[in-house]
Amino acid sequence: MLLKMRGVILLLSLVFSTTAYETVNSTQIKIENNSAQKDYQEQEQGKVLPFRTFLTTVEIIIICVSTVLLFILLVLLIIYLCVYGCVKPKCCRQNSKKEYTQVQLHRERKISAIWKTNYPKV
Repeated sequence: MLLKMRGVILLLSLVFSTTAYETVNSTQIKIENNSAQKDYQEQEQGKVLPFRTFLTTVEIIIICVSTVLLFILLVLLIIYLCVYGCVKPKCCRQNSKKEYTQVQLHRERKISAIWKTNYPKV
């Protein structure tokens, strides 16, 4: 048993102590074997390819920026609605002063007089 352990330890120490590596340039090997990636631009000229886009870089940037801005505005709207609810801002509200007609004022006076006199309950 001890001899087997010594053998395993010796084998492991040899494996870990030796460094066997080689710098490999896979692109160079592919070029030598004629299996490197070829340039197909000449064959693709004038053809519609599924991975090509018709949009220019500027158009893609405009779409991305507008999408991000729309998302930010949507998040801000949701935060506003969660904090304030569906109410108009103070600047957009109408005056809370009510303009009563003469009939409404007379009715209000009579109702307040009734409440003040505390009629006995029937």
